[in-house]
Amino acid sequence: MKRNGFTLIELMISMAVFGVILILTTSMIVKNQEIANRQIVAQQAREDARLALLRVSELFSGAAYIYPGNQTLTLPDGTSVTTGGQTLAMLLPWGSPYCNEGGSNPYDSTSSNRDRYCAVVYTLGNRSDYVGVLGENPKAGNRVLVEHLIKWVSWPVNSLPTRDFSGLTSSVGVVADAVVPAQTAVVYTANSLSQTSRKPIDPLLLSASDTRDPTNALALIDNVVVSLGIRYRGQPLQQERRNLFARAIPRSAPPGTGN
Repeated sequence: MKRNGFTLIELMISMAVFGVILILTTSMIVKNQEIANRQIVAQQAREDARLALLRVSELFSGAAYIYPGNQTLTLPDGTSVTTGGQTLAMLLPWGSPYCNEGGSNPYDSTSSNRDRYCAVVYTLGNRSDYVGVLGENPKAGNRVLVEHLIKWVSWPVNSLPTRDFSGLTSSVGVVADAVVPAQTAVVYTANSLSQTSRKPIDPLLLSASDTRDPTNALALIDNVVVSLGIRYRGQPLQQERRNLFARAIPRSAPPGTGN
């Protein structure tokens, strides 16, 4: 006898099979979306690290002086940082793209400090201090890479550049968010920039720990290796490493020495 339609049992079995297929399909879609989201966040972290070091590299390439390691610098707000480890500091010559007019000149026209420079200091800061700019982000860590751009920095005659930037005009910006301190480092090396100008290095430019002959053209720092680690919470670490090279030829002696 011919039968029309489905029995109740057949219908229930069909619905159960369809339900299982629907659950599995939905689960796969959700899982694939989670994987895609993680990949997007990881790519963003990699790109953030790359762009941050690109910024540092751009300024470093035009530096006239690199502060050696273990130098204590006083920032305009009175806080102190020590170069090396996770802090990098340099001087940019006046007139370069990031060092131009702005703020009041503390030196008169007869001052021996009338040569003007800008200091750029990269160091780690607390994210909570910049939440007004960065906004709340539950995926971000609590440390950020901060750039201090300080104008009207002096390089007195026959001496090292100043390490006290108290009261000078400055601007502060965040270069990278969610920084991992343990994966962020500054490593100094020494190479020959003064050799390009074929002039001996003034002994006053040598760091206290440098015992080399001041006529040795390898005494000025022009190469620094910087590593930057970024990790958004719940995501794998993304690290970028870059060799920074200063292309500008620094003075072989401070202003006013005649070299």
